[in-house]
Amino acid sequence: MTAFLIPIWQICSMMSRGPSVSLVIIFAICSFKMTFSQTCCSAGAPITSAFDIPSGLYQTLSFGIEYEHNSVNWLVENDNRLVNDPRTRQGSSILARVNLSLGNRWAVGAYIPFVTQKRATFSSEQKASGVGDLTLLAQYAKSLSQGIIKWGVGIKMPTGNQFITDEIGVILSPDMQSGSGTFDFIGRAAITREHLIVSNLFNQTDITFRYNTENRHFGDRNRMNGRMFKFGNEVLLSTIFSYLVIFDHWFLIPDLGVQFRHANPNQEQGRDAPNSGGNWFRLLLGARWTADDQFSIRPYAEIPVWQRLEGTQITSNFKVGMQVRYVFHLNKIDDALEPIIY
Repeated sequence: MTAFLIPIWQICSMMSRGPSVSLVIIFAICSFKMTFSQTCCSAGAPITSAFDIPSGLYQTLSFGIEYEHNSVNWLVENDNRLVNDPRTRQGSSILARVNLSLGNRWAVGAYIPFVTQKRATFSSEQKASGVGDLTLLAQYAKSLSQGIIKWGVGIKMPTGNQFITDEIGVILSPDMQSGSGTFDFIGRAAITREHLIVSNLFNQTDITFRYNTENRHFGDRNRMNGRMFKFGNEVLLSTIFSYLVIFDHWFLIPDLGVQFRHANPNQEQGRDAPNSGGNWFRLLLGARWTADDQFSIRPYAEIPVWQRLEGTQITSNFKVGMQVRYVFHLNKIDDALEPIIY
């Protein structure tokens, strides 16, 4: 998600079109999306939110639903794409999220997905689905001369199922589970700048770090034995440009960006697992539509540009999704708006 700060002079210049128009514009440019996950799929998530919470408009409560489809059908050895791979894999998720803005600085959020995964070869097929892990986040924002800066910390809790089995009762691999069975930790920082070169052009650059802990008893419901498994830690760096287009009765905000992701190798029994971890570079694009200051829709897509992976891995060849968001205003919003932090 990308958030923006609209200066008071620009807001006032729009007041001639009515108080609601100012609120529409403020709301419209307050949420865009970035993603990251494991090499192909991620137990407990996928983490499809950038964890950027709009903080402003006084106190607000927002609800969002996001659907994402992930096609995982590229077989890559280091940076070489291989052909004639008999395997296919698809993943999808429905992410529900709730954000509470406590004012123009502090905000909190909760995110929980329902994850469905499917992989197949010529001779077999595996399916898995279930509620994933709950993520809780707190965020603090501070205004700059022409933008804002934000810091956030979060925790992912093991609420998802980590014991999904196949048709004969064998527990599926960790990346096919809807839950990781671990408490994981998230830290992020973001900076947003407004009116770059031309009016209504915005940029947000952010970095997100996820520290994953070890599941010491994977596959053992009694948590006595099992195998030790840990997803690799991840760093995500992205920058997104967006432009606000104003029509008579609605607003469109197209966005275009790039994303770099680094993931450490997974660990099994305390050692780096082969064929895991690497670096990815992706193109991000989308467009948000809104007609008022409460409801918005945004389709988006991710296209891989380059990757250098550890060993041979199956990885994503594209992602597409749709976000829907609705905001409730808990306190009355004055027509004479002050500069607002998002």
